[in-house]
Amino acid sequence: MPLNNTAKVYQASHVFFDLDDSLINKDASSLWIKWRVRFDRWAIIEAIQALTSLYRAYKKGKVSHWRLSTYYRTRTKGMSVDRYQQHIQDFFNQRGHLYIYPQAASLLFAYRQQGTKLILITGQDEIMAKAYADALGLDFVIGNRFELQAGKIKGLAKPLCYGEGKVQMAKDFAQAQGFKLADAVFYSDSHADLPLLEAVKQPVVLNPNQQLAQLARQKGWPCVDWRKN
Repeated sequence: MPLNNTAKVYQASHVFFDLDDSLINKDASSLWIKWRVRFDRWAIIEAIQALTSLYRAYKKGKVSHWRLSTYYRTRTKGMSVDRYQQHIQDFFNQRGHLYIYPQAASLLFAYRQQGTKLILITGQDEIMAKAYADALGLDFVIGNRFELQAGKIKGLAKPLCYGEGKVQMAKDFAQAQGFKLADAVFYSDSHADLPLLEAVKQPVVLNPNQQLAQLARQKGWPCVDWRKN
């Protein structure tokens, strides 16, 4: 199935969207690091850890709970949730909002017009995800959740919103909201999201790499590429 830059609007009560390289044209964590490093030397340590460990594992589909929690302990330095939330809001206002695809706003508007509930489901933490979801007008956020100790962030809760864990969180959400995951739509760029793409009624591959685009053609899934504009 050929790539195009126009995303079809499907009749569905609930639609899920990935964030990184899907609704935005970068990875939000890499944008965050570039923003932080300008005024906090500690962000250099975070960047080294992310580049040497986390991103490689992500590309291979091998992100573990331990690896991602370790990264977040470095990222937050034991911040309180309120302090981290303020940092995220500053980041979003100054840099993060600049990378939203214009086409994303149009697609989401079309879904809202027909009464569809919109869910952001992402490997980003819930606070980062909520900043984007609020700006884009999405109804719900599913992301990685923090574990706290004495009010400070100490890591991530299980399951991770990644791979099979993402499917389980989507299933739990669907059950709580009273719909079937098998009736939903999901837009994603990521090979790591194959389990969830295969679990919904209508998978849509959005801004895919060559490997995922080829797989989508084999399966007959729609492929949309906003990078062509």
